[in-house]
Amino acid sequence: MKSAPHKIPELNVCGWQAVSTLFAQHPGEVIRLFFDPATGKRTGEMCSYLAKTKRIYRQVPPEELEKVAGTVHHGGIVAVIAARPLQRVTRDVLERWAREKAPLLLLDRISNANNLGALVRTAAYFGVRSIIIPDAPGQALPGEAAYRVAEGGMEFVEFFRVPALPEFCAELKRSHYLIGTSLRGTQLSPREVRERGLPRPAAVILGNEEKGIAPAVASACDRLVKIPGAATVESLNVSAAAAVLCWEFFGLR
Repeated sequence: MKSAPHKIPELNVCGWQAVSTLFAQHPGEVIRLFFDPATGKRTGEMCSYLAKTKRIYRQVPPEELEKVAGTVHHGGIVAVIAARPLQRVTRDVLERWAREKAPLLLLDRISNANNLGALVRTAAYFGVRSIIIPDAPGQALPGEAAYRVAEGGMEFVEFFRVPALPEFCAELKRSHYLIGTSLRGTQLSPREVRERGLPRPAAVILGNEEKGIAPAVASACDRLVKIPGAATVESLNVSAAAAVLCWEFFGLR
C-alpha cells in the first residue's frame, strides 16, 4: 500500500510590504492570494500574473480575510506560500562564505517571533543574506509573525540551522571573526573593536532576550562587545542591538 505523499506546510505572508516584495522577488512561490476590497485596487499586476500562471486569487470581505490570515494583523492582503525549508551548512556553504567574506548573523535562542522579524529586516537592510540559528528549544523560526514584521526582508535572507552553536562557532572562526554581545565586565564598544581592525570578516552573534548568549557560545567568540548606554535600563531590545552592531560591522562607510 502506497503511503500518502508528504504535504509541504503552507505559510501566510501578510501585509502589503511583505506581499509586494514577495511578488517582486519570488512571484512563483505564491500559491494563492486573498485581499480585501480596499487593497484590491492595488493588486492588478499581481492578479494578472496569477491569472497567467493559473493560480487562485480572490477578493474577500474583511471578516473572511481575517479567517484566512488567522490574525487581525493581515494588512488587507494575504499571500499563501509553501514554507521554506531551513538550509544546512555544508562544506560548500562554509567555503562560499569564506570566499565571499560574507557578513553573517548568528542568533542564539531568540525566542520572540516579532524580534526575529525585526532582526531579519535589519539584516536585509545591511546586506546580511545568511542567518544561522541553532536547533534548540525555544528558538523562534521564520513563521507568519516574523514574515509580517520583516516587511519584505525575508525575500533577501536565507536561514541556516545547525545542531549546536558552540561547535559551529569553533568551525566558523577559521574564516570569520566572531563578535558576541555581553552586559558584563568592561568590554570594548563595537566601534572600538571596528576601529582597531578585524583580522577576518565579522560574524555577529546575538543572544536570548532574557539570558543573552549562552556561556559556551560566549567562550567561542573571538571578542565580546558591550554597547555603551546611559545605564537607565539594562539593555537594548535585541533587534535594536542588532541594528547597532550591523551598522558598526556591516554598514557602508
